[in-house]
Amino acid sequence: RWDVDMSPGVPHAAMEDTVINGHFIPEGSVIIANLWNILNDPETYPKPDKFDPTRYLRPFPQRDPRTVCFGFGRRVCPGKYLAEVSLFCTVASILATFDISRAPGPLPVHENTQGTISHPKPFDCVVKPRSDHAVTLI
Repeated sequence: RWDVDMSPGVPHAAMEDTVINGHFIPEGSVIIANLWNILNDPETYPKPDKFDPTRYLRPFPQRDPRTVCFGFGRRVCPGKYLAEVSLFCTVASILATFDISRAPGPLPVHENTQGTISHPKPFDCVVKPRSDHAVTLI
């Protein structure tokens, strides 16, 4: 949610004439969901520019961004579950075998690349194996 990798979403076409919130959308119109705007709406996510994982903890969690970031409706990304499981396994494996810390010096400024698919620009960090056993797993 904090950094959407595909801000504009994927273009779709309206299958038939429809009206949404009083706006007429003719059949064949190109529809693009602005995922960045949806996931950075301060009414849904207060202080949307702040990295705050506690916002999803009970008793009053905010809307789970996974309901939006993979698309929605009939055209939800078919790879959603594979992506979630792959990401979980990758992050869990990295955190199980490495200690990751901030590099000495000033705190880096968070910046992303520009384009349809964005990712963080390179930054320095310290990555060390957690143990001799972890080295054998690498």
